[in-house]
Amino acid sequence: MNLDVEFRRGTSLRSQLEHALRTAIRAGKLQPGALLPPSRVLAEHFGVSRGVVVDSYAQLVAEGYLSARQGSGTRVAQLPAPWGPPEPRRLEPPGRYRYELRPGLADFHVFPRARWQSALVQALRDLPDARLTYCAPAGAAELRNAVAEHLARMRGVVVEPECLVICCGVSHGLSLVWAALRARGANRVAIEDPGWRWQRFTVEQAGLEAVPIRVDDEGLVVADLAAAGPDAVVLTPAHQYPTGAVMSPRRRQQLVGWAREHDALIVEDDYDVEYRYDRHPVSALQGLAPDHVVFLGTTAKTLAPALRIAWIVPPDRLVDELTAALRITGVTPPTLDQVALASFIADSGLERHLRRMRRRYAEKREILVEALEQHVPDAVVHGASAGLHLLAVLPDDVDEHVAAQRARQAGVGLHELHYHCTTVAPRPPAFVLGYALPTPSELRAAARILGAVVQAAPAPAVRDWSLKERADWSEGNIARLLALEADSTCAES
Repeated sequence: MNLDVEFRRGTSLRSQLEHALRTAIRAGKLQPGALLPPSRVLAEHFGVSRGVVVDSYAQLVAEGYLSARQGSGTRVAQLPAPWGPPEPRRLEPPGRYRYELRPGLADFHVFPRARWQSALVQALRDLPDARLTYCAPAGAAELRNAVAEHLARMRGVVVEPECLVICCGVSHGLSLVWAALRARGANRVAIEDPGWRWQRFTVEQAGLEAVPIRVDDEGLVVADLAAAGPDAVVLTPAHQYPTGAVMSPRRRQQLVGWAREHDALIVEDDYDVEYRYDRHPVSALQGLAPDHVVFLGTTAKTLAPALRIAWIVPPDRLVDELTAALRITGVTPPTLDQVALASFIADSGLERHLRRMRRRYAEKREILVEALEQHVPDAVVHGASAGLHLLAVLPDDVDEHVAAQRARQAGVGLHELHYHCTTVAPRPPAFVLGYALPTPSELRAAARILGAVVQAAPAPAVRDWSLKERADWSEGNIARLLALEADSTCAES
């Protein structure tokens, strides 16, 4: 038998022999049906006790690699075609651009590590041993109480703690809502055009049809929504992504009226509304029609996506269905993190952090706007003075994709309107630029690079964004787009 084993200290002889035999069988060095040496012979060959070989043979028989019959010895079992174990490779954290202007990223440099550590230590100290079991499907009671109070006071949301559901991100929450609607017979969901493309991903993954509805300076065009006749609509009314528009009072009333008239559902993604720099943010749409609005919020923009904590405030009729889905999957944020966040909110840690970050983000936004005016003077900045990103609309003769590719090659991470967003109706070229994470000097340097690449980018040969987008989003292409996310993933809410 062609088998070499160099026994090392620190690991049992039996484990090393088992590993060598198992690897040889997988790689095809020991063919199916091959007779292995008697245990005494193999023990003498390797200079180990016979018990080591006997126990190794017995273990591999139990695992199905060997077979043993009285009178016929120990043989290699019949296995599928031989295969070799992959070469071991260490995983490395994903890289970042030198100038990280991709939207959806908070300023992780000032994450409140000390306060969060204190909250975690408190949770570890105070949580009873019995609470170390599985968390309640709808979330820890402490967090549901804290979030409900925070939303009622800060966002005008009408909510009782028992009607609030904790989930692992806005995409997770959307998927739960779409599954519940489909079970109720829904077929079509309206999405914003342009809009956050993950909304469309979650709709189509649930087997529903995504219906793009135009967005203008007043927000979603409700007249188009009424003509499309969907069962539900998902939108970002307080700070539209990516245009930054705030839904006008007139449109808000129209939207609520549409939902009541058609007994339809409004899904409100309240992703970064805590940051408004020129005035107080508008209250949640949910406060106007709690019986027709599903409200979703997240810690991804206020603290960090790494926490993976978000919440859903559905109408009463959907609470049991969402909770049942979570009970089946068991997908909830860790209990310790939930309890820590509850104490962080209750001790006013979140409000203090938000006040600090509003000042910081307002200054960064002003720096980026001024730098764009200097280096990309023909670009027009769209969107309210709010959130963590802005939309820089470029001249019509600029090839958005070429300019973006050159910017990435120069170290500037950004998103393109027509690739990273759901964009069906014709729109001019534009970049979606986040300003939360970079330092002021990085923002200025990135703007200089953008000025150079925009000036050098040729006019596109064909300018039919609508046709291109329809092709990109055709059935079967979602997997292809996901495979290209290595350098362009939008940080998920």
